[in-house]
Amino acid sequence: MLTIDDDIGRLRAYIDQAGASGEDRLPAEPKLCEELGLSRGRLRTLLRRLESEGAIWRHVGKGTFIGQRQANLDDAAPSPHISADDIMDARLLLEPQLAAQAAVHATQVQISAMEQCLTDMETCDTLSQWRRLDERLHRLIAEATRNHLLLMLYDVLRSQMRHSIGARVDEAFSTLPAPRMDSDTQHAEIVDAINRHNPVQAENLMRQHLQAVRTILFGTR
Repeated sequence: MLTIDDDIGRLRAYIDQAGASGEDRLPAEPKLCEELGLSRGRLRTLLRRLESEGAIWRHVGKGTFIGQRQANLDDAAPSPHISADDIMDARLLLEPQLAAQAAVHATQVQISAMEQCLTDMETCDTLSQWRRLDERLHRLIAEATRNHLLLMLYDVLRSQMRHSIGARVDEAFSTLPAPRMDSDTQHAEIVDAINRHNPVQAENLMRQHLQAVRTILFGTR
């Protein structure tokens, strides 16, 4: 008899495959139950768990979507005028400040969520899972600023990043394990600085992390 961990593993694999195919929304619950051989009750239990992890989000009347819920901004659509350099420049300006603010304002519940995300990243099996957790961690840091406007700005930036350099991220981080391991170490240092409520160190570590990511993606610039 399959356990809930077996079922959630199959659902994660289904989501990974859907995301890799460019899908951003899961089928309706009856179809998903049929495809996975699950009861409606078991499926809803699994969906609630994945939603709490940030792997999916649900909108009543619209469906279940892959990834995390974003702030509702009309200008979050991809723009052909935004380059990869623009994206990384913006990240280097915004995200270190978010980390500093998170170090000031983060609650223990938010820090615990970051630490759990770090643990999940170390043990995940696929690049697509790791990327979703990477997005979740960076968004948890933005949420920990407890500033809704900053969170909205982050969501716009992340949306543009996903459209502009998502494929390059997949290519760079899938070839060797070292980039992912290095990023995991850098993430842990950032979260530790936030946990110690050290905004200067959190800011500097986030900046160093993003500069390292830029080098991995595009070489020294």
